[in-house]
Amino acid sequence: MTEDRVIAILNAYGADPARWPQDERAGVQAFLDLHPELMAEVDLEAELDALLAMPDPQPSELLQHRILRAMPAPVQQWGWKAPIAAAIALLVGVTVGFAGGYVSPAQQDVESIYADAYESLGEDWVDWLGEET
Repeated sequence: MTEDRVIAILNAYGADPARWPQDERAGVQAFLDLHPELMAEVDLEAELDALLAMPDPQPSELLQHRILRAMPAPVQQWGWKAPIAAAIALLVGVTVGFAGGYVSPAQQDVESIYADAYESLGEDWVDWLGEET
């Protein structure tokens, strides 16, 4: 048993020998008996154990009131405004949708659409791509 191992066990398991690993318990106790200067480490761990064993403190009423006052105000509910907002959004969407049909270009026949699409595929594009005609 070494001093470093004893301190590691104390840090990991605390000052109570019942929590130490069973196979090292006797060795740690014997090492502490031979080295009484390490009892300060045991005392520190015992203090930490006592602090950790304390019940959780309850906040005072004053602290509870301060926390509640610091919270933001609740958001107001929409109530009757929600259906009106939905109806307005629907009306605007339908109006814009129908109005978009009047703005679109006049119907063209299929042949003129293909002619417009392939009109720019002349010889200059082939030259630009580096192919021979």
